[in-house]
Amino acid sequence: MQVLVAYESRGGRTRRAAEAVADAVRICGSEATVKTLKDTTAEDVDRSDAIAIGCWVEGFVFFKVGPAKAALAELELLPALGGKPAAVFCTYAFNPRTTLATLRKSLETKGAKVVVQNASPRSHPDRGATELAEHICAPLKKS
Repeated sequence: MQVLVAYESRGGRTRRAAEAVADAVRICGSEATVKTLKDTTAEDVDRSDAIAIGCWVEGFVFFKVGPAKAALAELELLPALGGKPAAVFCTYAFNPRTTLATLRKSLETKGAKVVVQNASPRSHPDRGATELAEHICAPLKKS
């Protein structure tokens, strides 16, 4: 089984989170490919049995907080996901607010079935990677 872990990262923390998710997916017994959202192609999506999408939270402390705008722009370019299991994750400094819900909605609009989501503080970007991987791999093992 193949899981695509695609991310948008400015400072490297979300990249580390994506790598931790991919490592945990491999421990679960599936293969994982890690790519930036910008470098993710339709072929990458087609080859994958599941997808995990991550980004950092941008905005100000008290308003306009949400997923990185670059991530949302790249998600718009993804092809239809045809019911593939999906995960969303983010790294944040203060409070992710509606970031996960917004990412989830973007993927569901593309036809994915989001099975898990996780927000990790930037001080511990790998927090929750194992649980996320277990949930994203579970539907693949049932197939």
